[in-house]
Amino acid sequence: MQRLVSRAVTALALVASLASAVATAQDRQPTREQIEQARTLFVRGSQHYQAGRLNEALEDFLAAWRIVPSPELAYNVARTYERTADHNRAIQFYRHYLSRAAPDAQERADVERRIREMEEIAARQRGQIRTLPPSNDQLAQEARTFFERGVTMYRRRQYEAAMAAFTAAYNFTRPNPPAEVLYNLAMTAERLERLPDAIDYYREYARTLPTDSAERREVNEHVAELRARR
Repeated sequence: MQRLVSRAVTALALVASLASAVATAQDRQPTREQIEQARTLFVRGSQHYQAGRLNEALEDFLAAWRIVPSPELAYNVARTYERTADHNRAIQFYRHYLSRAAPDAQERADVERRIREMEEIAARQRGQIRTLPPSNDQLAQEARTFFERGVTMYRRRQYEAAMAAFTAAYNFTRPNPPAEVLYNLAMTAERLERLPDAIDYYREYARTLPTDSAERREVNEHVAELRARR
């Protein structure tokens, strides 16, 4: 955390000198008032960050970055996204930082390592099938039996059999199937390259998640990737 704060303080101390570089890229010169506004937002965001109020810190860091989109501020946004486990957005801002900043070799290696680790985490999360909590009352015994069979077949890479079992569990629990059923259907459909079905199930699964959650954003971004593959 200290590394983030010290870097960010340096970034805002350099905002004025960075303004001309920003203007060159975007054909606009930040005003003195805008620079001061960015500084104020950053200071408040740093206080939130140090207190562990990451959502509030992120809001202020992003607001400062939108006013003066320097690579140093992008780094702070990336670190905060990383701490909230919003890996896709953290990677996006780290890449922006690397493409616009001039980090030394050690620093570049550290950021690239962070990106690789988050990409691996995201890949593992997409590759994991969901299991049901033991006390899930939404499933009748028949549906639970099919669901557990689907998990077994998926782990054996028998995806057609898994799809049939998860579909049976889905039909038994309509109109309100558990999120785990929807997610596993989406995963299995994707494995079978049935992308329209995968997209539909991922979207249905996303609607079970909090509107502002990092996971919902990641699922929606993955849906966009699948649409691009169709």
